[in-house]
Amino acid sequence: MGIPCDGYVGSWYAVSNVAKPKKITHATRHYNGTSSDMTSNYTTGHQLTLTAGITITSGSSISASAIIGELEASTSMSLAVSGSATTSSSVSVTATVKPKKYVVTYAGRVQVTGNWIKQTCSSGGSMVVTSGQGTGKSFHVQEVGAAQCDITQPSGSMAALAKSQYC
Repeated sequence: MGIPCDGYVGSWYAVSNVAKPKKITHATRHYNGTSSDMTSNYTTGHQLTLTAGITITSGSSISASAIIGELEASTSMSLAVSGSATTSSSVSVTATVKPKKYVVTYAGRVQVTGNWIKQTCSSGGSMVVTSGQGTGKSFHVQEVGAAQCDITQPSGSMAALAKSQYC
C-alpha cells in the first residue's frame, strides 16, 4: 500500500544513506634535518579533486540545487553548489618543523554523499509516486594544517587522517 496524496499536488526530495567522510585533497611531507626549529610557508601538493553534483538513475526535471540543499539540511553543513570542484593548485601552509622530525602539511574537506529520491503527487493522482532517483555529492569548507608525524593527533580529525596517509 502506498502513501496517499490527500489532495496535495507537488514534488519534494528526500535523501538517505548520507555519509560524511573526511578527504585529504592536498598533502606534502617535510623533514627538518637541522638542529633547530624550521618555520616556513610550505607548498602543499594536490592529491585529490572533489566535485559537487548529482547522478540521475531515473527521472527528469531534477533540481541539483534542491538535492544539495537536502544534503545540507541532513548534515547541518554549508555545501558547495553543483558543478563546483576543489582546486588542483597547490595550497600554502605555514608550519614549524621540529629538529630531526617529519611534518605533513595538508588541506582537506568533508565530502558529503547520499542517495536521493524525488516524490510526486500529481493532479488527479491519489498516491505518491517516485518520479526520480539517484545520488548526490558535495563538499564542505577547506581545513588546512600541519600534523607532526611523531605526535598522536586527535582521533577522527583531519590531522589524524593526514598523518595516517602521508607520514
